[in-house]
Amino acid sequence: MFVLNSLRVIRCLDESSSDFLKWTKQDHRADLAGQYRQVTKLSVDPRAIPSGAHLFRIEAWRVALIVSEHVKSAMEAAGCIGAKFIDVTPLTN
Repeated sequence: MFVLNSLRVIRCLDESSSDFLKWTKQDHRADLAGQYRQVTKLSVDPRAIPSGAHLFRIEAWRVALIVSEHVKSAMEAAGCIGAKFIDVTPLTN
């Protein structure tokens, strides 16, 4: 059994393409006001991600573990199971 984790954190959440709620001072956790409470549609800004970043978490929403296409392909080729991959890059028109 293997576990994959990342300590690298990058500020790259794209608020214009994501759906989220932030804590407010009126919530029962006023100390978290302004921070993300829930992210239901996660989108990252690829311009904010350094070219060598293949595995990281998002600064404001450390729940998700983000991997590059390179890491995804390597995991699939190795037969890794248990991971769910969701595209988090915004669609370009």
